[in-house]
Amino acid sequence: MNTIKLMAFSGLLGIVVAPAMATTFPNPTTPFSKYGQIQNVQNYSSNPFWNPDSPYNQRMPVPVYIQGTDVSSSDCQSVVGALVASFCSSRNNCIGMDVDDARPTLTVQLASLPSHNYVTPCAGYIDTEFEKYKQQNATAAPSGKQVSFPGATTPNPTANAQDVEFQNPYDPKLPEWHGDTWMQDMLERKQELQNLQSANGANDVQLARADFPETALDLTFTQRIQNDTTGYAPYAGASAYRPLNIESDPQYENRMGAYCQHEIQKLAVLNTDLATLEKCRNANTPFNECKKQLKGTY
Repeated sequence: MNTIKLMAFSGLLGIVVAPAMATTFPNPTTPFSKYGQIQNVQNYSSNPFWNPDSPYNQRMPVPVYIQGTDVSSSDCQSVVGALVASFCSSRNNCIGMDVDDARPTLTVQLASLPSHNYVTPCAGYIDTEFEKYKQQNATAAPSGKQVSFPGATTPNPTANAQDVEFQNPYDPKLPEWHGDTWMQDMLERKQELQNLQSANGANDVQLARADFPETALDLTFTQRIQNDTTGYAPYAGASAYRPLNIESDPQYENRMGAYCQHEIQKLAVLNTDLATLEKCRNANTPFNECKKQLKGTY
């Protein structure tokens, strides 16, 4: 009887104590996730952009503009030059290609380089390095193409018949500096200036003396006193502007009347001459004789 009571008490105690000692996990099936992390540890990376799907070697954000870019110009030139050489060496030295054809690949390669941010400071060197590579390899023979053998050349039959000329090593020469005949250039420039000056009609290059207009400062002390004493009385009523000459109505009518009278007289003479010419034509009079009878001037 005591054994049955003890078993019943132990079962009751297990039922009461078991809920108190149970551990609560986010996933009731297993305390571990499929990534091998404990569930209650949400993020163990110091990178705030990390998530469980990120790669294990994700870079930390690098501040590159606190003190400027962390790549020098020489580094950009060497890095971009090496990438351009690697890109063009496998593409027939980029013959017939434009920089825009290579820019996407080179930009991705710059972004993939470790330790520095090469894209922002070095992207501007792609154009110069690409053009430099093409200029240095522009005369290179294109690979993958057959080049025809040059044709045979014939010797010059008059090679030995040419006159041989020897320069006198003691002939006086103009002074030179590193092979440049600077004295000859000076003489040519001097002659050019003389030819230009001769077009003006005078061979001399002297400036002609010009008399400047006199001002009040050119007057003597006595003349200044006399000028101040006279004042502006001689200029009373003078004006710096030319006034308009407006004629009155009677003057205008007289002028227009005289003009009209003159034109009427000219028309009368013209009518008389036309009548004279008409008579000469009817009478078959020669024009030279009829011209003497005209009163007007034509």
